[in-house]
Amino acid sequence: MKRTYLTAGLCLLFLTVQGQDIATVLRDIERNNLELQAVRNANVASVHEQKGQNALDAPSVEYSPFFRKGAAGVASSELVVSQEFDFPTLYAERAKSGRLQRDALEMEWKAARSNTLLTAKLKCLDLIMLCKVRDILQERIGNAEELLTLFEKRMKEGDATSIELNRIRMETMDLRAELLQQEATIQSTRQELLALNANRPLSLEGLSYPEIPSGWSMESLRSEVISSDAAVRSAMASVAVSEQEVRVTGQGWMPRLSVGYRRNTEMSESSNGFLVGASFPVFSNGSRMKAAKARRAAAQLYLDNARVQAESETDALLHELRRMDDVLKVYDLELLRQSLDLLKKAVTAGNMSIIDYYAEADKIYQKRQTYLTVEHQYHTLWATLKKNSQ
Repeated sequence: MKRTYLTAGLCLLFLTVQGQDIATVLRDIERNNLELQAVRNANVASVHEQKGQNALDAPSVEYSPFFRKGAAGVASSELVVSQEFDFPTLYAERAKSGRLQRDALEMEWKAARSNTLLTAKLKCLDLIMLCKVRDILQERIGNAEELLTLFEKRMKEGDATSIELNRIRMETMDLRAELLQQEATIQSTRQELLALNANRPLSLEGLSYPEIPSGWSMESLRSEVISSDAAVRSAMASVAVSEQEVRVTGQGWMPRLSVGYRRNTEMSESSNGFLVGASFPVFSNGSRMKAAKARRAAAQLYLDNARVQAESETDALLHELRRMDDVLKVYDLELLRQSLDLLKKAVTAGNMSIIDYYAEADKIYQKRQTYLTVEHQYHTLWATLKKNSQ
């Protein structure tokens, strides 16, 4: 019994310690999560690759010595220094394409961030519900131990039977076993959150459900959720990139230019000159243009599909959220608490048998746990809808 009181005291301390809220936990995970760091570094690498693709090619230097029979050393030589480059307007178009691609990469990172933080937030919500269920179990164990002490005294006085005493002992035994399982689940959930934080220390004490504004409108919430959907915004960025690629490819028919310097030597004489050349992609640009247009069409279809999916999922979540909101309003928690107090007073005063007490109390505790489940689902739905706003 002392061990149970100690556990209850520790739980009370756990709940009253001023700890981090969920927003603080999410900031820590965003900073330390290895997957997000990997995505960020991969995006940095892609940005540098894009910049490199729009840079000038390396200059070319060629030197050719010629030898002649009867002549000592180099009889003649040729030195060619040249630089190739695309038509100047292509660099401006590619630069614009690079900026759009960087925007698309940023949208992809934001989508990955939203998914990771949603996973973390849902784990936090799971942890809060698990702790609330644990509190109920500890409350029930405390009540059972008080009744056990009372009925052991009555047993000695001849006012209680062994059946009643054994019923209390079995109830206590079941509750303690359930509490141990609950503690294991809590520890497992905490470990999952630590893994999202790269196994770095993470304060999870004092977590509570975030406040949800009352009187929210389904229409305004729907508009907000769809407009901020990360998948839709990422698809829109991809469409902008593909449209710019069509413009870049459209200039692919322009010649590739080459300028340089040439020096030829013949014995003691030498000659200098400039090198100017051009290559015309007459045969290859048509296929590249068809490919660019096909990628633009695919990007537009992906965007249309992302919008359809976002609207469908949002509508389903909103209707479920409204239903959960209505269900929560049905429950009268104060009535449930008062009923439990009355039952305890009745059995303590000897006006109710222990069998009847547990039959009625179990029903009330089941209603309280059902409420906790609905409350958890309500906050889970809200977090899912608002995942791109955190």
